[in-house]
Amino acid sequence: MYPIGVRAQLGDGQRSRGLAATGLLLFLKALLLFPHLVIVAVLSYAAGLIAWIGYWVIAITGSIPDFFFTFPTRTLEWSVRATGWLVSFDDAYPPFEWENDSYSTQLTVNEQPGPRSRLLGVLGIVGLKGLALLPHILVLMFVGLAAGIAIWVGYVAILFTGKLPEGIYNFTLGAVRWGNRLTAWAYSLTDEYPPFSLST
Repeated sequence: MYPIGVRAQLGDGQRSRGLAATGLLLFLKALLLFPHLVIVAVLSYAAGLIAWIGYWVIAITGSIPDFFFTFPTRTLEWSVRATGWLVSFDDAYPPFEWENDSYSTQLTVNEQPGPRSRLLGVLGIVGLKGLALLPHILVLMFVGLAAGIAIWVGYVAILFTGKLPEGIYNFTLGAVRWGNRLTAWAYSLTDEYPPFSLST
């Protein structure tokens, strides 16, 4: 299994028709999430800067210190919780917390701070690490488009049946997982190149 993942709980599939309606009505659900989106945007900017400084640390020392690992991890965790609510993984509004292990949608990180590839650190400094993700980004553009359609269809299904279909849940979870793996690799949370996969 890849060391970075995303887990969520479908449960019995029951979801709020009201929240599904807000998703269908002019992206009102995204508007309700706006405070989280602002926080995630600011944290992501900071995490990107920290990751770039981290490349220098890795290139010089061959390891990633705790702070350069923890800050980007917490940023991704917050983003995953917000995304989980937006795409109907959970009806409970995500908490405004830096660290939360109780929310149903979670980033999973089976990696620790420590040794990292100096070569990847150097590639990160000069911008080539991001270039290495280009094949993923191209594929994920199409996956993301399909996931956006699936999310919208999911809102419609919830509105009429009160349930999120399992197929839509699985596909959307895979797309969210894939995107976060790319970001985690760019942040040096792991040196293992992400797989071209929706699965765990």
